[in-house]
Amino acid sequence: MPSVHLFRPSCRRLRRPLPRAVLAAALAPVFGACAHGSLQRDVSAVDDLLRERAGVVVPSRSEFGAAIGADTVAKLLAAPLTPETAVRIALISHPALRATYAELGLARADVVQAALVANPVVTLERFTAGRFQEFGIAQSFIDLLSLPMRRRVAEAQLTGARLRVADQVFQQVVEVRHSLVEAVAAAQIREIRDRAQAAAAASATAATAIHAAGNLKDLDLVNERAAASEFQAGAIEARGESQSSRERLVRALGVSTTGAALVLPERLPDLPANDPTEDTLVALAARSRLDLAAALQDVNAAGKALGLTNRFRLLPDGTLSFAGEGEDGGPFESGPGFSIPLPFFDRGQARMLRAQSALRAATARHEALTLSMRADVRAAHALLTAARERFDEYRSRVVPLRRRVTEEAQLQYNAMAVSVFGLLQARQGELNAGQGYIEALSDYWKARIQLERAVGTSLP
Repeated sequence: MPSVHLFRPSCRRLRRPLPRAVLAAALAPVFGACAHGSLQRDVSAVDDLLRERAGVVVPSRSEFGAAIGADTVAKLLAAPLTPETAVRIALISHPALRATYAELGLARADVVQAALVANPVVTLERFTAGRFQEFGIAQSFIDLLSLPMRRRVAEAQLTGARLRVADQVFQQVVEVRHSLVEAVAAAQIREIRDRAQAAAAASATAATAIHAAGNLKDLDLVNERAAASEFQAGAIEARGESQSSRERLVRALGVSTTGAALVLPERLPDLPANDPTEDTLVALAARSRLDLAAALQDVNAAGKALGLTNRFRLLPDGTLSFAGEGEDGGPFESGPGFSIPLPFFDRGQARMLRAQSALRAATARHEALTLSMRADVRAAHALLTAARERFDEYRSRVVPLRRRVTEEAQLQYNAMAVSVFGLLQARQGELNAGQGYIEALSDYWKARIQLERAVGTSLP
């Protein structure tokens, strides 16, 4: 029976200190496991970024993005919603946010992969007819040498991913606040239109009775009935918009309840005493915008990737190997090997061009986003200023004057100087002014929320 010769290293050799490259390869799986365990730190880092900008209590999360240690959603929904509780409900319950947090795992996986050394390749061959046997083991030494730089590139990309995830969550916070303002304003407008419709219906009823008594022309009766129908249509529209806005709020909250089950505040809050100046907001946006910070981090990561490509442009691959062979009855020979590609034709030109282009593109995107950020802040501030002025006009002039018209009409009606139709029309005008007041107040808060989106943080 032919004998088989195998290579067996001696115990003495195994006792020698391991080379650093071999030690790194042996410990890489351990470091990879540690990197996987640090996914919780990524989630916590996102939560910290959000706490600085959301202006509410942000629940802590597990490494899988699920909120932990938080009040139940049912308890929060039982009380009238406030901007703070609405945001908290969304942060706890919205499934889309869990999906957003899961993107951190993808970026962390790249860091784990960058910290791992490529597996060695083992070859075993045996030709039974010729009683010939050989083996070999090869390991890329370029993979070992580039490991620190690859890891730094992946960590820079992970930092950008954290910023993007935090920005997406902040956008959801803004959406919740916007939906709450819409729902509360729609409920108030619905109430006003119902009152206006009731006043118009009362006017039409009175007109019908007076017409039956022969004291009202047909044209006046038709006008009153047409007005009552128009107000009825407006009330129907307001009810539909109120119901729709509640369902949009449910969608923003990410809960399974119906819009009708939500407990809304009775009215929108009053305006703050003053608004920040435009220059202050632009400076705040430069510090706070997470998408801007992520774009800058992309520039950093692209620069590191360019450095990695440049370092190994002429030597993208190379292996160290150890092989042995022998024949039946003959000596068994073994020894090390070395292989590298010769850069005669491919000198990394394409890889360098790709890395340089990626850096230029990242730089240009950051510059474009910076310009867009400034314009967004100025545009949102202009809308906020106009909304405040419009609200002040309704509060200081339109509503008081319409109330005065109703009071004068009531006095003249008591003195029989105007008909009941004149009094009802005055009241309808006052209700219309009240609707304009609510719309102006709603527009202000929508503009302020849009400004928060443009600035990238909650405003004081």
